[in-house]
Amino acid sequence: MGWNAGMKTAKREGARKPIRVLIGEDSVFMRRLIADSLGADPAIQVAGTAGDGREVLRKLVELRPDVVTLDLEMPHMDGLETLRFIMSEWPTPVVILSGRTAEKARLVLTCLECGAVDFVAKTSRGSRFPVARLLDTIKLAASVDAEKIRFAPPELDLKHGAAPPQKGRTRCVVVIGASTGGPQALMEVVPRLPADLPAAVIVVQHMPATFTRYLAERLDARSALRVREAVDGETIESGRVLVAPGGTHLLLGGRGADPAVMLLPRNERQRTASPSVDFAMTSLAPTFRREMIAVVLTGMGRDGEAGCTAVRRYGGTVICQDRETSMIFGMPGAVAAAGLAAESAPIESIAGCIERAVERIEAGVTAVESK
Repeated sequence: MGWNAGMKTAKREGARKPIRVLIGEDSVFMRRLIADSLGADPAIQVAGTAGDGREVLRKLVELRPDVVTLDLEMPHMDGLETLRFIMSEWPTPVVILSGRTAEKARLVLTCLECGAVDFVAKTSRGSRFPVARLLDTIKLAASVDAEKIRFAPPELDLKHGAAPPQKGRTRCVVVIGASTGGPQALMEVVPRLPADLPAAVIVVQHMPATFTRYLAERLDARSALRVREAVDGETIESGRVLVAPGGTHLLLGGRGADPAVMLLPRNERQRTASPSVDFAMTSLAPTFRREMIAVVLTGMGRDGEAGCTAVRRYGGTVICQDRETSMIFGMPGAVAAAGLAAESAPIESIAGCIERAVERIEAGVTAVESK
């Protein structure tokens, strides 16, 4: 029996067994703080600690933990290099711990592309270690099937200008929502969309501010379509991908001939994720109606279900990622279970589903205009 199969069997036979965590952290103080924080939760057991990347790999083989936490900055072998070894040889759910600087944001996004389940910033707004967030993230990571996190960004040779983008007023809009596992999934979808796609694309990824800007930059570097982080008041146009900024809700502002983006800061009393997939979809659906396509990718929770309900109510199309390729089947699973999805497809087929849906919308609009 292989390691992954053994882990699955153990989870089935002992659902109540504590989650065994290996902590990779070079700071003695932080190792103690993380270990004490995790050890206080009866659902988690600290299997071991390691002060550098090489030691992480040795203890990973020896201890076979359920989850690994990795600091980005470690001697001998940093967090990213260690992660790549783990994913290539011993796929295991990994949670990245990092600071909030711009450079760290870029590294975190690279780690998410390379298979990390999620990340936790070491300091919150109050400069205290975010214990609750780390506990929740580790528990979520432990639920991920290790076989689903072997991931490398698609090797696509798509550059700007591969075909002239159709810029200008759009009559078709695609809203893509994602959460846990989303950065990897988006790297499979957005770069595969053609530069001449006659639609505007809006990406709503659960992610903090700063990180969404670098997510947009990374998608832009790999895609034929232009990708940028959305700016309040800008027009929604064909030939562009707008990424909703972290910490805000993206809604439809201008209407009629010039639909535009409206960004509202998250109310601290709201429990919804920000940006919210539901908010974006329900705001856009009444205006774009049959010319709207909602796409829900991997993610925890039910964000997107209410939005897709609105899209279907106004005659739009709903597509979701299938169970087999979703790191977390929560969001797409909720949409599928509610009977809202016209198509449920593996991640490598989602871009093709979007193209075909746009073509059907274009054909329908052309037929109406020709009468």
